[in-house]
Amino acid sequence: MKVLVIFADMLRANRLSTFNDAVEIDTAIDTNFRELGGTIYKNCFTPGPDTPRGISTFTSGIPPHLNGCDIRIKWTRDFLHPHLKTVYDLFLEKDYKIDLLSDPRERAIGLFPENISNMTVHNSDYYDIDQYLDEIVIEDDHFIMLCLPQFHWTLDALGASENGEKHALNDISLAFNKVFNKLDKDIFDHIFVFSDHGFKFTHEVRMSPDFMLLNEDRTHTVLIHRKKFDSKLTFNDKLCSLADIYPTFEELLGNNPNGLSL
Repeated sequence: MKVLVIFADMLRANRLSTFNDAVEIDTAIDTNFRELGGTIYKNCFTPGPDTPRGISTFTSGIPPHLNGCDIRIKWTRDFLHPHLKTVYDLFLEKDYKIDLLSDPRERAIGLFPENISNMTVHNSDYYDIDQYLDEIVIEDDHFIMLCLPQFHWTLDALGASENGEKHALNDISLAFNKVFNKLDKDIFDHIFVFSDHGFKFTHEVRMSPDFMLLNEDRTHTVLIHRKKFDSKLTFNDKLCSLADIYPTFEELLGNNPNGLSL
């Protein structure tokens, strides 16, 4: 089985037409999603609206207040409870090859669990998606995770304005295009696309009461699951969490899921 996971950092679901019916115009990344196909989970949320907590939930299948990464400065490598079996362990136990592309700066501060951080499964200390995709060799039992930080990078550079968002959406779309220009989507038995949290525009932070800073703008996340040969988008409205990806992997690997599989 070949599994591709795409992690799109900070992509805000309620600003996308594929996740929010009130958005009438497709953004560039919406177009990518429609071309990809699969199931859109329109009501997926993160238990922790920042990268350390969101990724810890994906990694462990357990919410941050239980997995050790319970505040936004606690990253997976140093604070995830060491007794927990991670998504990467699930695949390693089945003798899967693992390949991981990530921003070396995030990797250095603890994006991955300690045992995975120390493995030779990562890109170099320079983020070059083109080179990475040119050199990767797909095998039969293979788990690939591509971290795409382009949206976050561009929004940080240009500011959390609608203009910044427009450029950021175009940049994440360009990265998405690079992936599927190099990798045939139908090579993979399963493709998962998710974001770890959303964001707030600067004007929203200034004009909204403090209790609104953690509403769905930050907690509503992207989640897509595409099975091989899915050609169209379907939509699922059930309430789900980033924690549900872990038991889904368990089920796909033939294990009894410890949680709610998608």
